[in-house]
Amino acid sequence: MFLHPPWMVGIMLILGVLSLVVGLTIDPFWLVMGSPAILTLVVYLGVRVALWWRTVGRPTVGRSPTPVFERPPELEHAADDDSVRHDDP
Repeated sequence: MFLHPPWMVGIMLILGVLSLVVGLTIDPFWLVMGSPAILTLVVYLGVRVALWWRTVGRPTVGRSPTPVFERPPELEHAADDDSVRHDDP
C-alpha cells in the first residue's frame, strides 16, 4: 500500500490518532500541525475500507458462488412470473 517501511507508516498512524484526539479535545492547533499524519491516517483507512468492500462481494471457499448483492438465477424472474401470487390464502 505504501512504499515506506511498515514501522514508519505505523508511527504516522499513531501520530495521526494523537493529533486528532489532542486537536479535538485540547487545542485545535494540533489539527494543523498533525495534518500530514491525519492525512496519512485518512488515506490508510480509505484504502483498507475500499479493499474490504471489494472483497465482500467475492466468493470464497464455503460460500455461495454468487455475490451477496446479486439474486440467484432461479429467482431472477420470479417477481415477473404470473403463476407466483402472494395474495392467495
